[in-house]
Amino acid sequence: EILPLASLTKLMAATIILEDINYDLKQSLTISKTAASQENVPNYGNLKVGESLTVEKLLELMLSYSSNDAVYALAEVIGIDNFVEKMNLRARELGLNQSQFLNPTGLEDSQNNFNYSTADDLTILTKYIFRNHPLILEITLKEKAYLIQNSISDLVLTEKQTMLGGKTGYTDEAGGCLIFLFRDENGNVFLNVILGSPSAEARIQEAQKLINWINSL
Repeated sequence: EILPLASLTKLMAATIILEDINYDLKQSLTISKTAASQENVPNYGNLKVGESLTVEKLLELMLSYSSNDAVYALAEVIGIDNFVEKMNLRARELGLNQSQFLNPTGLEDSQNNFNYSTADDLTILTKYIFRNHPLILEITLKEKAYLIQNSISDLVLTEKQTMLGGKTGYTDEAGGCLIFLFRDENGNVFLNVILGSPSAEARIQEAQKLINWINSL
């Protein structure tokens, strides 16, 4: 089923940033007026015009807190249209044949168009990230220090299981979305995708059901 992506868009954006030669994690970027004016910015990631942050820090804000300011500022480095074109090209290269990106943020545009994908496509993308860009998942684990509600840190694993990372997303159009990976005591890795749940709380409840079901096998 093809569904709106919300903040899960930022997984592809992060992939582009780590693979494009124009980005250096230690490079400092100055936040533009347009980047600072993006909508639906969380508590951590509401950037100010003229402040300077490294690509690495902006990646953290973008992945851990879904900062639309941060991802827009990062996309501006190579131009928004060029960045989105690269997202779609990479999607085709990776075999994400039912995914489309219209912007780097995941927000619905003024014509009610939105980025979309499927659980199958997102599974392919997340597997690729896990194998080739583990830094993306490592960054998402940093959010625990900020006690964000309804995040992957709210998921309960057994003592022998290890959370490997994930990404949450929510808009009215997309509903609650979530991707997360964990490893069991035997080294098996489980990847779970939640799309279109009715609320941010519900995405965690549904994900926990999957964890509990796996543990019952």
